[in-house]
Amino acid sequence: MREAARILLVLGIFFEVFGPALGTEIPHLRLGQVKSGTAAWETDTVRRHDFDRAAGIVLDTVDLANPAAGEVALQAGGVDAILTDWLWVSRQRQAGQNIIFIPHTAALGEILVPNASSIRTLGDLDGKRLGVAGGPLDKSWLLLRAYSRRVLGHDLADRAEAVYAAPPLLSRELAAGRIDAVLTYWPFAARLTVRGFRSLASMSDIMKGLGFSAPVPMLGYALSESWIARHPGGIEAFLAATGKADAVMAESDDEWERLGPLTAAEDHATLVALRERFRGGIVAHWGAPERTQILRLFALLAETGSADLTGGSAEIAPGTFWPGSAP
Repeated sequence: MREAARILLVLGIFFEVFGPALGTEIPHLRLGQVKSGTAAWETDTVRRHDFDRAAGIVLDTVDLANPAAGEVALQAGGVDAILTDWLWVSRQRQAGQNIIFIPHTAALGEILVPNASSIRTLGDLDGKRLGVAGGPLDKSWLLLRAYSRRVLGHDLADRAEAVYAAPPLLSRELAAGRIDAVLTYWPFAARLTVRGFRSLASMSDIMKGLGFSAPVPMLGYALSESWIARHPGGIEAFLAATGKADAVMAESDDEWERLGPLTAAEDHATLVALRERFRGGIVAHWGAPERTQILRLFALLAETGSADLTGGSAEIAPGTFWPGSAP
């Protein structure tokens, strides 16, 4: 296997250098990403092991100030791909943008409370201050509201005081006791757990309670269809490279020790917590069953959310999902 990988690497470098003269050019994919974001961990692993060149592609990264900057850059042609969710891709397709979604992670957020809190169930959130990362249209918040209506018989938004803010601020507010609980993204949940905060419910539990049998990939790569058309086989090469990186990250603890500085983990316990949550979110399969679940999820979110979330459509825009299978 190592010899085969070495041969592929040599061939990749050969065609990158001499390809233009031979009429064959190795495709470059400009991936816009936030330097400290979780996708950067995967990208760093790809490039460290030359998985991209071995697969016949060159992965170039473009640093972004924030996810919103990536959305602008992709629409303007400044990058070829970004990390986002399929709701955004669907809205862009409804607006005439030729963008397609492939999954990156099924990792979801979590609801946490102080370890000594009297809050033991979701019903105990009545009258409490609940921090919500991402704002009123955050997907996890909408799913929690849908779950509370179905299971608790009321909309949690009518019983708890939602406090919307960025995840780092909400973590500080929870530690200071100015909010009673927080619904936050999984990397921040991992850090809070290490600091002694208690999980009240994971969004995986909420999804199961809503009838979803398997993790649903929420975040993924949005790729320009014009780039895909110019580079036949490019998307398969990209998936092969990231698939190999995920396999290494799933098995090698040493790889995570190397990634430690990039994750900004405060200590080894935090690094382990981030590692295990990342591994739990790796998408093992991407096919018709997963896309069918997303169609159901879209309908649920459309019912709970607004036109700002869905683009005013009751259904996902045709062509939103890449029809192939992840490695």
